[in-house]
Amino acid sequence: MILLTGSTGFIGGHVLRALSEKNLQVRCLSRKPMTSKNPNISYVTGDVLDYDSLVSATAGVDTVYYFIHMMGKQKEQERFDVLDRLAINNMVRACRTNGVRRIIHLTGMSNPDERLSRHLASRREVEEIIRNSGIDYTIFRASVIIGRGGGAFEILDTAVRKFPIIPVLDWENIQVQPIYIGDVVRYLIECLDKNETLNKGYDIGCSDVFTYRELMQQYAQELGLKRFFIKVPGSWRRLSALILGKLAPVDANVVYWLIESLGNNMVCEPGDLKKIFGFEPIPFRESIRKIIKKD
Repeated sequence: MILLTGSTGFIGGHVLRALSEKNLQVRCLSRKPMTSKNPNISYVTGDVLDYDSLVSATAGVDTVYYFIHMMGKQKEQERFDVLDRLAINNMVRACRTNGVRRIIHLTGMSNPDERLSRHLASRREVEEIIRNSGIDYTIFRASVIIGRGGGAFEILDTAVRKFPIIPVLDWENIQVQPIYIGDVVRYLIECLDKNETLNKGYDIGCSDVFTYRELMQQYAQELGLKRFFIKVPGSWRRLSALILGKLAPVDANVVYWLIESLGNNMVCEPGDLKKIFGFEPIPFRESIRKIIKKD
């Protein structure tokens, strides 16, 4: 039995569809009562902030997919890192109680030599709690995930589509290594059957490394849009978040924390993923073409 958290979110929704296609037994954690017509999918009502509900949810579970990040809850913005910590500690305790064998987690990529944004620091802390839990784990770290519904992608899409003149702030030369949502899901699903991924963490991204300015330029070219970039000193994070929060289909508070993270490089450390999984993520431009085709 698999317990899937965040099943109604961007990543969780994609993973749920992929798991259902493999005819695996999946139990989804939900705050509200839900039902499914698929006999392999069930729902259990619970909350990661409620330890007792997690004990019930993890009973009989072998693997937990943990896709919980608290920064999306507007009323809790000032303490999302505290809630992230409480949530993962509750989950780890419940997993120990019920003998859950493995936690699979997707988090943000970060450079340990840099001062991390609050968002990335919280994600790093959650990762460390999982790694030190005594429970087997597989952890994947990504930077910008290219796919409809993803916060970072929707902000990128909005900035490029809405602004013919794009101000370039202090994140101009920060580097990222994007990855297509389909490849993220493939890693998350295929690791189930790969024991060599136990107790390992992997950075995942395509072969392309861009500055944020280059990322927007490449995206604009694929959309057939001519965009001009103007250097503006400073970060202007709050103003940027205010404007993009009104235009992008992303919670304004989430926009702010993601913009704050623009100051951190997110480039993959070398690894042996191709040897293990037998594929490489598709290039950035190809991922954009896939999205445009679906649109």
